[in-house]
Amino acid sequence: MIESKKYIETLDRSKEDRYWELIMEGDKSGLEGMFSLYAYELMAYGLKINADRELVKDCIQDLFIDLWKYRENSRKVDHVKNYIFKVLSNKIRKEIKARVKRREVEQLMHPDGLESQMPGPESNIEFTEEKSNSKLQSALKLLPLRQRQVVIYVFLENIPHKQIAKIMGINVQSVYTLTWKAINNLRKLMVFLLFFLLAK
Repeated sequence: MIESKKYIETLDRSKEDRYWELIMEGDKSGLEGMFSLYAYELMAYGLKINADRELVKDCIQDLFIDLWKYRENSRKVDHVKNYIFKVLSNKIRKEIKARVKRREVEQLMHPDGLESQMPGPESNIEFTEEKSNSKLQSALKLLPLRQRQVVIYVFLENIPHKQIAKIMGINVQSVYTLTWKAINNLRKLMVFLLFFLLAK
């Protein structure tokens, strides 16, 4: 039984090396072979990190898209399987962080979220939904153009990240990175504008 298991592992290692070579050579059959070889294991591994099946499926899909898209820049790896699983782990963890950030922005953009950053009733300041939306619009205008665009696409127009990537001419990971930067800058700008309101 042990010898049989070792034989299977050796066979899989041989296949993965060949599939990797084909990917590096621009042969899509290598990508299909790698997916067939490890798709089930990747899903099981991903679900151990996060139980959201759709999130894991999206990350696996993005993993193979990136393998193909950036194959010319891929370095030689000693153990392809370990490399692929590590990349998936990183993608899942980044996506989890991105979703947390998106929730923070959604809360920030909601009037109740804006009110939570204001002083209490003792300040005697009337803070209406109209004013909160006005400050949000002002903060958006102060963002760099690309950051403003990604906030509008993600949170106001609800466009999928992959579609946003195509629209903006960047990859999906860059959309997430740009969103994180926009979130942080928007939060700082909102706080600044809220305090500016108090000073008026």
